[in-house]
Amino acid sequence: MLSIARVLKPWKEAASLNAQLNLYGFWDATTFLTKSGDLGIVLRVDGVDYESLDTGEQEYAVKRLEAALKSFGPGFHVYQYLFKRNRPEIPFGRYEDQVVAAANEQRRQFFEAKRDQLYSVEIYYCVLLEGMRSKTGVGAGVARLITDPAGGLSELRSQFSNKSMKVLLASQIQRDCALLHQRVQAFVRQLADFVPMEILDQGGQLEFFRRLLNFDEWRIAGKPKSTQFLDYQVVNSDIEAERDHLRVGDHFVRVLTMKEAIAETRPLVLDALLKISANFHVVTEWVPLSMAKARKEVVKRRRHFNISKTGFISQLGNDVTKTNPRDVVVDESKQADIENLGDCLRAMGDGQSLGDFSLTIILYDHEKSAVDRLVGEFSGIFTNFDGNLFTETYNQLNAYFATSVPAEQQLRRSLVSLYYPSWRKDEPTPRRGISRGARN
Repeated sequence: MLSIARVLKPWKEAASLNAQLNLYGFWDATTFLTKSGDLGIVLRVDGVDYESLDTGEQEYAVKRLEAALKSFGPGFHVYQYLFKRNRPEIPFGRYEDQVVAAANEQRRQFFEAKRDQLYSVEIYYCVLLEGMRSKTGVGAGVARLITDPAGGLSELRSQFSNKSMKVLLASQIQRDCALLHQRVQAFVRQLADFVPMEILDQGGQLEFFRRLLNFDEWRIAGKPKSTQFLDYQVVNSDIEAERDHLRVGDHFVRVLTMKEAIAETRPLVLDALLKISANFHVVTEWVPLSMAKARKEVVKRRRHFNISKTGFISQLGNDVTKTNPRDVVVDESKQADIENLGDCLRAMGDGQSLGDFSLTIILYDHEKSAVDRLVGEFSGIFTNFDGNLFTETYNQLNAYFATSVPAEQQLRRSLVSLYYPSWRKDEPTPRRGISRGARN
């Protein structure tokens, strides 16, 4: 017997893809607005030709970028996107002169024969500023009552009703937009002498967002139809969630998130990722913390490790004044954590910054076997440097949305110092790949 409920079950469980995206539209020519009231700017970065730099010059480039990132304080999110694609399309012009045309054709055939060994690398930065009304929850509503009474009452009211509409004030958005442009321009000027950057317009940002959710060129190409409803415009592929992979259009997708950060922090420590013959993009997020909040977090962790380094029973039954310290078993690993956190406090006193950091890798290919094989290769590279990549399964759809669109909630953030993960600062400088070129 045919069950209508069983036939309609997949249709009822399916949801609109644009509803899962936090994008709303464009606020001005270079700034996009999210549904939660956040503002963002996308930068295209040409990168540094590190093969022509020695070790000292590479360290200098990393220090320059580290100093420039300090211009973004609490409330900012700095996303870095590295796109790597195999077998890129190489542009060639047409020439009327027969000698030049013959030489150009010979060059085209040469690169066509080596196309399987070529790849292209593109780097983008996305700087996002949290809006005043972006945070949700009862605690956020109560905290907002002092500075923004109307916004606080609206948030508290929404917690006890089904109304999910958020009211944003144009004056607040305009104030945040001015601050965002000021910080981004300062960041670009500090690195303009050795890292060329370009602020993307609305057309460039639409192409960037489409590349995060679509993997076919014909799905990515296009111009903005409107300055609003950006979530509708960027979605051109269907997404299906299977048990161990995703289907995005005609591609199989696997999501890898960094569970443990690498221990070694030197320039180009993860350059082996670029040598893997695969199509992927790497997404990192850096969220600076205020000095007071960072110090509070470090002190809280030190207190936790100090209490838990000895057994609960030994603390409960022994008198501290009469017990010999040699008779108490101490967890040396937690003692080492206490010392490392102490070094972290001293580094903060020297001017270093702390923040939340996350790294995610999106692998995609037309064949599922190829994607499964690549998972082991990527995990092996992180394992060699005492890191750990976690392969998402049941949570892969949330992880994919969290890394594919800025302003989505990131997963598995790690509290790190600004100088800790060198991948965040120097790894996006690419190998010399194929230039975009110009089609004549």
